Amino acid sequence: MTRPEAEALYTAIFKRKSFSGFEDRPPAQGEIDGLCDFLSDLEPPAEDIDWNFDTLPYTDMVRIASREPGVRAPCYLVLRAERKSFSLQKCGYLGELAALYLTSRGLATRWQGCIEVPKENDFPGCLPYVSALAFGYSSEPFRQSAADFDRKPLDKLAFGRYENCRVIMEAARLAPSSHNRQPCVFVADDRNRIHLYRKASLLANPVVSYAQCVDAGAALAHLEVAAAYEGFLPRIARCKPEPSFRRFIYQATVEL
Repeated sequence: MTRPEAEALYTAIFKRKSFSGFEDRPPAQGEIDGLCDFLSDLEPPAEDIDWNFDTLPYTDMVRIASREPGVRAPCYLVLRAERKSFSLQKCGYLGELAALYLTSRGLATRWQGCIEVPKENDFPGCLPYVSALAFGYSSEPFRQSAADFDRKPLDKLAFGRYENCRVIMEAARLAPSSHNRQPCVFVADDRNRIHLYRKASLLANPVVSYAQCVDAGAALAHLEVAAAYEGFLPRIARCKPEPSFRRFIYQATVEL
């Protein structure tokens, strides 16, 4: 990630929001092509997990989904990945970077966690569906600053020796999550590493666990973007053995 790219995406963190309404006109084809180029150029974590994406108009999204999306938008970014450990987090990471890219281009976005795409409905030969991001133009304003976010304070989410990486964790604090549950916490150690964890869902609810894995990927994207903005060369790793922290579930580590 180059410095100009990191700066544009970091600035977008403080502007992006979940839009409730979209105009009934598609983005210019150049904007869609730019998004595709952006995603194709990324080097996401977990190289052993195959993934891909589609950009679909509303009519095609409805055709493959089990029900209508939660919001009607002209376009949807559909994220798919083979079923392996960390595939949901990987798609959350990719989708949130896409959301930040689109925000930097003046396009509105909204995660669509309510959409389900049964295998028998999907296009032939596709990898399993994970999640989707609605995008397009909107008359609603973007956020103006971090003060516009409804989020838990940093001292409820950050632990360890994080004073030197407070800016990075503040950006991660603003990551979106399903129903704004904010299931992720961030633990800094004395080796210039930030470990990402998520809460265990109540009664191991599989639907909640699924959403929170995607949420963890979105938080990971914010950590990486903010670290790059601060001048680090961040590397995402999955430590073995996994570092433990209270009763939280380890997700990944950003090495600074």
